Order: sequence, then structure tokens, then C-alpha cells
Amino acid sequence: MDMADLYDWEIKEIGAIWQQLMKDWAHKPNTKSNLQEFATVSHNKFLKAGFVVNVRWENNLMVNPMTMQPYPIEIEVLGRAPGARGEDDAVDGFDHERKRHEVLRSKERNEDFYGQRESDRG
Repeated sequence: MDMADLYDWEIKEIGAIWQQLMKDWAHKPNTKSNLQEFATVSHNKFLKAGFVVNVRWENNLMVNPMTMQPYPIEIEVLGRAPGARGEDDAVDGFDHERKRHEVLRSKERNEDFYGQRESDRG
């Protein structure tokens, strides 16, 4: 799923979930079992929020020789979970006018996405 296909409030919600996951899991060792559990928890949290994701944790077990740090975990948003928000499961339920409004308002407010200032404040 392309970021352009997400509403700005969804981007904000995805960011909040990611931050909470990092807060909860950053202190745990990078073991296979911890990373598998992280993937399961991540899937469930994103699904509850209405998103289907692919968690790529396997590379985190390898060390980047240039930085001597593990490769990062990647979470790819594949799409919206059908019916998760009680919306129609129409082929194209995306509201392009709403997205246009969000893009224009964010530019007026000098934000990367609409509502960024509110999310930065916590």
C-alpha cells in the first residue's frame, strides 16, 4: 500500500502504534523468540486499528557490517482490514476529496501530514 493511499489521520495512528511498540519492546534482547512475539503483537495491534501489516523481523538477527548495528525491523502496511471500521468493503472506498482536503490543510499549516502538530505534542 502506498502512503498516498492512506488518510493523514491513519498515518498519525500508524505512527502512534509504532512509537508504542518501540517503547514496549526496545529494551528487550534481539532473540528469535522475542522478535517472533514482537511480530505477533504488532500484527494484532495494527489489525485492531484496522490495518493489515507485514512485519519483517528476520533481518534484525543480522548485523550490518558498516554500522555494526542490527538491521531495522520493517513494518509494511499492506492495506486496510476489511470491515474493521464498519465501513463498506467496496472495491475503492477511498475518499479522494477527503484526502485532497487533508493535503491542502497540511500545506497551509506547514506540516508533513494533517494533524502532525497535535501528534508531536503527544
